[in-house]
Amino acid sequence: MTTTVRIPERPDNPHRLGRHVAHDPRSARYAVAGAPTSTLVSRRWTRRIPVLDQGDLGSCTGNAAAGWLGTDNAIRQGVTTVDGVAVDEAYAVQLYSAATRLDDIDGDYPPTDTGSDGLSVAKALQAAGIARGYQHAFSLQATLTALATAGPVLLGTVWLQAMFEPAKDGRLTPRGAVAGGHEYLADEIDVERRRVWITNSWAESWGIGGRAYLTWDDLATLLDQQGDVTVPTPVQVPAPTPTPTPPTPGPVQPDSPDDALADALGPLVPAAEAWLAAYSSYRLPR
Repeated sequence: MTTTVRIPERPDNPHRLGRHVAHDPRSARYAVAGAPTSTLVSRRWTRRIPVLDQGDLGSCTGNAAAGWLGTDNAIRQGVTTVDGVAVDEAYAVQLYSAATRLDDIDGDYPPTDTGSDGLSVAKALQAAGIARGYQHAFSLQATLTALATAGPVLLGTVWLQAMFEPAKDGRLTPRGAVAGGHEYLADEIDVERRRVWITNSWAESWGIGGRAYLTWDDLATLLDQQGDVTVPTPVQVPAPTPTPTPPTPGPVQPDSPDDALADALGPLVPAAEAWLAAYSSYRLPR
C-alpha cells in the first residue's frame, strides 16, 4: 500500500513548492544498484530547454519531469518538442495536471492546486509514452550511480528555509525550518568535489542561472528525511534520417546502340526469370 504524506507549505515562502511524499513498497522491486565511488566519473548532462519557472503554481513535480525530458541522458538527447508541442512551462503544467489525477491526494489540477509527488509524475511520463518505465534509488550511492551512468534524476525532498537562497558559489545548505516539499532535477555529478548539481524551476534568476549544488553529505541528510529519487527510463528516440542529396545533373548523352538494346529488352527480363523459375525442375520423359 502506498504511503502518502502531505507536506504543507509555509504561507510566507518566497517561491512555490508542491511536492508530497508517496512511497510504495512495491517500488523496491525496481531499485537502482549502487556502484563503488571509485568507478564513478564526473558528468553534466546537457539541458536542451530553458530553465522553467513554476511561478505561483505548486507544479514542481511537472517542472522537474519536463526538465528531465529536455535534458540528455545515456539513451537519447534532450527533447525540445513532443508531437510538435514545445517542452516548456505549459507542457510542465500538463505533466503536473496528469500527476494530480494519478496520485492519492484529494483534488486535481485544474482547478485545485494540490501539489503531487515524484512517483505519480513518473507514472504520468509513462502514460504519455515519454518514458518506458522508472526505477528508484534508495540510497545516496545508488543516486550517485544513476546520475553518473543513466542520466538526470528527479529528487523529491523536504525544502528547508535556508535553501531558498543559495550561497554565491551555488551551494545549498539544508538548514532551518521545513518550508514544504520540493521536486527538482539533479543533472550533474562532480566526483572530485563530492557535489550534485540541480536545476530548479524558479527561473534563471535563482542561484547560478537557475542552478545550485548540494554536497553529498547534505544530499544524504535530505534523503534521510523521507526523500525519494526517481529514475525514469527514457524511450529511445531514433536519429533523424538524413535527406539524400540528389546528384548534380550533367549533360544528357545520347544512348549508345548497346544502351538502346538494353532499354528495349529490360521489360522482358522479369518474364524470363519467372519462366526459368517455373521450369527449372522440369525433366523430359525417358
